[in-house]
Amino acid sequence: MRHSHRPRRVAAFVAESVNVRQLQTASEALQRHNRRAVLVSDQHALLRGYNGSAEINFAVAETTENIEPNAYDALVLMEGAAKLAPSATKLAKRFGDAGKPVVALTGSAALLSEISGNNTGPGEDTASAIVEGDLYEVTDDDADWKILDAISEKLKAMQDAHQLERAGA
Repeated sequence: MRHSHRPRRVAAFVAESVNVRQLQTASEALQRHNRRAVLVSDQHALLRGYNGSAEINFAVAETTENIEPNAYDALVLMEGAAKLAPSATKLAKRFGDAGKPVVALTGSAALLSEISGNNTGPGEDTASAIVEGDLYEVTDDDADWKILDAISEKLKAMQDAHQLERAGA
């Protein structure tokens, strides 16, 4: 029996309500690359999400004030992060300062546009990421999936390069 390595963690910043469809997309895209989304928010509480008429509660794993960016591979700002823009921006800058990619899924891309200084005025169907100081944007129906897949591939390449450096040292 083959055992895979334990999934690496990606912080997923959520506001008061959770877009269940977007969370499913993010979770599936990250799982393809042996990563898992860990919900973080300003408050340690249950957050609500809706799937049709059904209400689903989500537990926050860690608060933004206690989060240590080096314990995660990246930060993902879920839709609605703009509702908590000061906190989301501060957290995104902490992750960026730690050299971690920051991804904004559709509905939150304007935050990264502001942080990067490239006020591109992204639309609601735009997902974006800041990696090593560079802003990337994807605009289409599958923007969330595509940006998460691309950043996951970039993370793997960065990890492989780091392992090669450590092996050669």
